[in-house]
Amino acid sequence: MQASEAGTAEGRQEAPVPADNLVPGLRDDKRARRPRRRVRRYLLLSAAVLVLGLLGCGLTLYLVAQSDLNSFRTIKNPFAAIPAAQRPPVPPGALSQDVTFLVGGVDTRSPVPTTGTQAQSDVRGRTDTLMMVHLLSGGRGAYVVSIPRDSWVPIPGHGMGKVNWAYYFGGQMLAIRTVEQLTDVRIDHVAVIDWDGFKDLTNDLGGVNIDVPVTSYDSANHVTWAKGIHHLNGSQALLYVRDRYGLTNGDFGREARQQNFLRAVFEKLHDSVSLTSPLHMASLARDLSKAVSVDDTLSDSDIEHLLLDMRHLSTSNIVFATAPYFGTGQVGSQSVVNLDPALDQGFWHAFEYDTLPAFMHEEGLKPLGATTP
Repeated sequence: MQASEAGTAEGRQEAPVPADNLVPGLRDDKRARRPRRRVRRYLLLSAAVLVLGLLGCGLTLYLVAQSDLNSFRTIKNPFAAIPAAQRPPVPPGALSQDVTFLVGGVDTRSPVPTTGTQAQSDVRGRTDTLMMVHLLSGGRGAYVVSIPRDSWVPIPGHGMGKVNWAYYFGGQMLAIRTVEQLTDVRIDHVAVIDWDGFKDLTNDLGGVNIDVPVTSYDSANHVTWAKGIHHLNGSQALLYVRDRYGLTNGDFGREARQQNFLRAVFEKLHDSVSLTSPLHMASLARDLSKAVSVDDTLSDSDIEHLLLDMRHLSTSNIVFATAPYFGTGQVGSQSVVNLDPALDQGFWHAFEYDTLPAFMHEEGLKPLGATTP
C-alpha cells in the first residue's frame, strides 16, 4: 500500500458532510455539519466484530476472562418502555433459542469516549449505519446484515426519516422500535460502540491481512491501493474502510469493503483466541470491554451460554449481506436509499427463520464479502 503521511493525518480530521445529511430540527452549525463519516463505518464493523468475536471464540475466552466480561458497561433495559403489543412475537419452537443483536456505531462528535468502560460522557449522537446480527442456536452459523444508513423508513412518532435518525431522536429504545417495525424481527439484545480504541484493537491483533483485487486511488486521502495482499495496522484499516472515492459504486463499494474487513478481523480474532495464551486472551477481552456498551438484560449466564453454543462459529458459516434495496433517490433535500418492499418481507422472514442463504440464492441476491473492490 502506498499511503502517504499526509493521507494518514487526514484520516484523523473531520470531513464535511453535505447539507442533505442533516437531521431536520438539529442545530445547523458547523459542528453538526461535520460528523466523522470516516469512522462511522469502522464503528459498525468493530461492533459486529465484538459480537461475533466474543460469541465465536469459544469457551476458553470465557474461562480466562470472565471478570472482564462481567465489567461490560451496560445500558438500562431499552426494551422495558416498548409496549409488548408493539413488538414482534418471539419465534416459535427451536427458533426461540436463536439470538438477534442490533449493533450500532454511534457518531457523537464527542471529544471523549461515550461507550464501554472507558466512557467519560453519555452524550448521544446518531447511528449512521446499523447491523442486525442473528446467531443460530447450536453454533450452526450467523447472519450479519447491514441496513444502509440512508434507508428511508417510518420512525415511530417522527414520521418518515433516515434510519440513522432514530437513535438520535430516542436512543436505543427508538432504534429498536424502528428496526423491529421495519423488519418484523424481534431483537433480543443491543450493542453500541463509538470509535475510540478500535484502531488499537486492530493493532492489538497484530494487524489484518486484506486482499485488494484491483488497484484504485483514494483521491480524498491520497492513498493508492495496489492490487495484492496488504497487512493493515489500525490507521491503515481506517483508511481502507472509509474509502469511496476510488470505488466505482461509491458507498455500496465501501460497504463491501467493510464486510471484507469484518471477515478478516473476525478470522484474526478467532485465530488469536484459539492459538495464543490465556493472558493474551484476557487482555483482548479487556480491550473489547473498554469500547462497547450492551443492554443490561444480557446476563453473565447468557454470555456463558452463547459462548458454549457458538464456539464452533467460523467465517465459513457466517453470511454477510445487506438489506435488499432498489436504488437511491431524493426526498426533498435528503439523499436516500429506497429499500425493496418486494423482497424485504421475505428477506427478513428468512433471516429470523434460519433460511437466509436459501432465500438469497432463490432471489439472486449475492452475499457481501465474496468479492470486494
